[in-house]
Amino acid sequence: MPRLKAEVRELKIRATNSLVLAIELFNRPSEHGRCEGVLIILHHAFEMLLKAGIKHATGTIHEAGARYTYRFDKCLAVAFENKQITKDERASLSILDAYRDTSAHYYQEVSEDLLYVQTQAGVTLFDDLLQRVFSERLADLIPERVLPVSTRPPKNLKVLLDSELSQVDALLTAGSRKGHQAAAKLRPIVALATASREDSQRVAEAELQRVIAERRRGEEWSVLLPEVASLRLDTEGEGTPICLRIAKNADLAVRVAKDGEAVDGVLVKQEVNIWDKFNLSRDDIAAKLKLSGPKTTALILELKIQDDVESYRTLRRKSQVHKGYSQKALNSLRDAINAGININDVWARYCHEFRKNKAKKRS
Repeated sequence: MPRLKAEVRELKIRATNSLVLAIELFNRPSEHGRCEGVLIILHHAFEMLLKAGIKHATGTIHEAGARYTYRFDKCLAVAFENKQITKDERASLSILDAYRDTSAHYYQEVSEDLLYVQTQAGVTLFDDLLQRVFSERLADLIPERVLPVSTRPPKNLKVLLDSELSQVDALLTAGSRKGHQAAAKLRPIVALATASREDSQRVAEAELQRVIAERRRGEEWSVLLPEVASLRLDTEGEGTPICLRIAKNADLAVRVAKDGEAVDGVLVKQEVNIWDKFNLSRDDIAAKLKLSGPKTTALILELKIQDDVESYRTLRRKSQVHKGYSQKALNSLRDAINAGININDVWARYCHEFRKNKAKKRS
């Protein structure tokens, strides 16, 4: 028990130190690496804080037999299951995860206003989690003056995003020579949309290019990115300090119709690249779950994953047939394992099917 408390305390210290460093980077005068540094270090702050909370509640941040600690998306799932974070907070952190992913592995142009929203919302959420999980306040750990500073803090996300998208439009109408700049500016906005979905997807380059192509053809932004319209900023206070939270379920002009749902009234049918959505093979899932291929298939059959149109599709491209699974399928399988399903018992129920198939192939 003393060791557990010491490890939790150390994780909290690391989290707080990273948060202070992210704020320091935000307030620095030099722009060189500033945006990327803020997002990467802020992301690290929350990974450490989530792990501290999970370890405090469950005693572990490792999956059974795993060599490494939980990844960020796993931390979000476990913290949400343990009611340490709300649905809105999970979406907000998924957006930060998408921003960090592109900052670390590619490039994007995040405006000063969007960077402020992400940083100030991060400070507010960090304080909320400290209070909820550990009954501590951020103001007791760092001076109140340590805050992101902006001369014009935005309070209306719709107005901000309308301005951002107008700038994207201006770049798109400037011709192909400005296309890469339009994509860089649009990438963080698409991240807001994809990360706020139920399956918290990161930005796929194919989806970004699809959005650009359809916008060039005259499609409305509200149709292309309806999830963005559901986001809002909840603000408390004036000046400094200010509490700012990213929340969902704003008043919507449109929403996305699910597969098979009749399109009527304010519903809009959004075309999705199903090759991007169902981009996992059985072997991809087996590798992520650290199971053999046959045992993974047995678990898929046990949970009837292939009966859910949001989890599985048979895709055809010319003569090729691909059995595609979505992130939702992976999450369902992982949740079952974390809940304690006995893989050996599942395998025992389905192993005869594999033996039959092998016998047919031999004959």
